[in-house]
Amino acid sequence: MAPQPDFETLDIAVELMSRVDKELAGLIRENQPDLDELPAVQKSRDLTKADLTMLWAPYCSKNKMNPAKFTTELAEFLNGRLSTEPGLLVFKVAGVGPYLNVFLNRGETFRLCIRAVLKLGPKFGHIDLNKGKKVIIEHTSANPNAPLHIGNLRNVMIGAHLAKLMKAVGYEVKEHFYVNDLGAQIGLTALAYTKVYHKQKPLMKVDHWIGTMYAIMNTLSELQRLKVDFAKLQEVVDQANEDAIKAFEDAAVAAVDDDKSKKEVAEYIDIFRDIYERSPEHNTAFKLVLSEMVKIPDIKAAAGLLNLSYERQEPEAIKIFRKMVIDNLCGVQETLETYGVRHDQFDFESELGWEGSNDKFLTIMKNSPYFVPQTYSNAQGVPQGAYFDFTKFISDQGFPTGKRGYQKDYPPLYVLRPDGSTLYTFRDVVYSFKKASEADLCLNIICSEQDLAQQKVALAMCAMNPEMRGRQYHVSYDLVKLTTGKMSGRRGRYLLADDLYSELKAVIVEKMRKRFDEKGEVLGEELFNKITHEIAAGAMKYALLSCSCHVQINFDIAKVTDFEDSSAPFILYNSTRLTSLINKFHGKVLDGEVTPSPPVEEVDFNLMDNDIEWGLLLDHVLNFSTILKLAASVPLPEPPLLPDYGTHKVCDFLNMMVRAMSSYYGPKGVRILPTPDGQFGGGAAMYSRIFFCQALKQVIDNGLNLLMIEPLEKM
Repeated sequence: MAPQPDFETLDIAVELMSRVDKELAGLIRENQPDLDELPAVQKSRDLTKADLTMLWAPYCSKNKMNPAKFTTELAEFLNGRLSTEPGLLVFKVAGVGPYLNVFLNRGETFRLCIRAVLKLGPKFGHIDLNKGKKVIIEHTSANPNAPLHIGNLRNVMIGAHLAKLMKAVGYEVKEHFYVNDLGAQIGLTALAYTKVYHKQKPLMKVDHWIGTMYAIMNTLSELQRLKVDFAKLQEVVDQANEDAIKAFEDAAVAAVDDDKSKKEVAEYIDIFRDIYERSPEHNTAFKLVLSEMVKIPDIKAAAGLLNLSYERQEPEAIKIFRKMVIDNLCGVQETLETYGVRHDQFDFESELGWEGSNDKFLTIMKNSPYFVPQTYSNAQGVPQGAYFDFTKFISDQGFPTGKRGYQKDYPPLYVLRPDGSTLYTFRDVVYSFKKASEADLCLNIICSEQDLAQQKVALAMCAMNPEMRGRQYHVSYDLVKLTTGKMSGRRGRYLLADDLYSELKAVIVEKMRKRFDEKGEVLGEELFNKITHEIAAGAMKYALLSCSCHVQINFDIAKVTDFEDSSAPFILYNSTRLTSLINKFHGKVLDGEVTPSPPVEEVDFNLMDNDIEWGLLLDHVLNFSTILKLAASVPLPEPPLLPDYGTHKVCDFLNMMVRAMSSYYGPKGVRILPTPDGQFGGGAAMYSRIFFCQALKQVIDNGLNLLMIEPLEKM
């Protein structure tokens, strides 16, 4: 009997089904020569009853036949023919009601699939379904005057993972970071940073230091707006006395007349105390910034002038802004490196103006029939910025409204201020066009709070050029809810990505030291640190990707680091169990306890007769590329509907696979290696199962790599 030829394509599940379909079609047409089209061959939902199945009810109904009688007679004919064709993938069939149940030749299926997995290695599961299509995924894009917090990190993980998923199904993907280096808060931070930088080196990680600058500047600018005396505040800061601070607060509150102002003064002095008393480093930063800002009569105006100088490309302003922004991005990149994330390109908002894109686009935009110019006196006699009239545009285009369409009275998209200066929304549209000129599809990863804003940008693109409809979508995700604590940008209080990693790492270090101590195993510090780092970083990645984008995450460190529950540690541990098993086999070969394995071409896979391993092959190994397609090669709906990318699917797949795998080998499953008494395991079947374990590990490792989690050799 000549064996089946090796699989020739990347998608072995599709090729397997194609071969089975071809085999059945040839035999069935011998019995049913007038059959126009065969029912689809589908994977059985219950592998205890069949491997594959075909539903004949529609055919029998059309031809007025009893389906149970038809499938029974067809099965009898096919089994007679199959007995004379031993080289086929189809082993036997059975008629059950309207179904023709199909059973595969297990040994041949194992052989083909295992050989394909081992041959493709890291590329197994990857397919070229979308070859030639260019995609830009914009993600992270955090403000360049603060460190990354837990919310930013969900954005990072979704974007970076989706990029890997889309590459795995054939797309050519670039990851972009949009640097929002314009705006009031950036100007405030740059003003402080340039005053302080030469006097004091950062006392903490540079992006944390810059984020502290912003929190201090925001507080001081608001206190200045409320007429709080900075000279007296500086005296209080120098005294560092609780009674003096309380007396200062009482006097500042009493100095304003209305209740609203009194409340604001009390609030911002409370924020000042929160920052000032948080740590010695924060205390030093506050004193430094205050000593500089006391010299500036109007902080907001000074920051605004600095912003304007930057937009005008004045060299000194560029030097100030770029120093602060680049330093902050370096700190952010250090955080991203913890998780193995890198962008292909950083796009600066300021450069849209410098290169002339804003002016060119504005000229085109003003010619749109849906553009309403700015005015200092509208119908109500008040200033109004320029905007797009989307209600009219949606109506004229006949776009759907209501539940699955746009809202009926659609809010306008303001793009210019009354003085004609551009708003960030205008620059978002310009940037979106720029990306769309370089790709077939643009995806923005963004929090669900920005759904309407992103929808407006996409509508503006369509209003300017109808060919842009459906060119850009956003991938919306929900918030991360913390089990303890609250975040506040004004107070400079975040659950920082760096701090959270440190907490996770500390928990993992404690657990892993206990594990290695119990095993009596001593690891070098470098290896131990590498292992605990990968587990901690992997735990974060898995936690932020294991839920659908639309689901709010309740972040719980205890659950995230659980070695027995669905988590990265759980999956990594089961991966290392496979590694341990394979290494034990090689150790027994070296010790002369078992003979070396023959080449995979000579192994008898017919000896693999366990139902669990058959289920692992059909439900998981063969299903891997299908999961990637379902996750990343999704339909692009008519806007405003959004594509539903399954960034949680690989997590689900790996969790289910390792749970099924954990019952496969060991005392209660299949004994692969020989027991000391020689009663169980070993024999010729051992070799086929060792190759199968290598294939299982390859699938798990490929899934982990898509999650940006590095597989480990031991845990």
